Amino acid sequence: MQTLNDLITAAMQLAGTEGQVSHGARLWQSEGGRRCPLDWDNCSQAVYVDLKTGEYDYGEPGGPGHADCVRHCPHGMEPPPPDEDEERVEDGGDGPEEYGPTPMQPHAYGLL
Repeated sequence: MQTLNDLITAAMQLAGTEGQVSHGARLWQSEGGRRCPLDWDNCSQAVYVDLKTGEYDYGEPGGPGHADCVRHCPHGMEPPPPDEDEERVEDGGDGPEEYGPTPMQPHAYGLL
């Protein structure tokens, strides 16, 4: 069934309906994009709208946005490696330390 959907999509694109895809027996129109759900920089995910019902697809598994990502993701649908700085803060390592109240915090001195 996936091969048939791919053939229909290819035929529609050849016929000049750029931005439209057939997925799950529905006709979808590309309506823009959103940030990559895996959080890659310089990467986005297509947002589609069902031409018949007006329902939006924001990349949920089973929809055309997710299928598009699975087919074309240059990262193999793997999340980016964790940022080393974020890891240290989460682990309690080299993150910012609090040395006590500052003059802008009079309640910490018991003045309020």
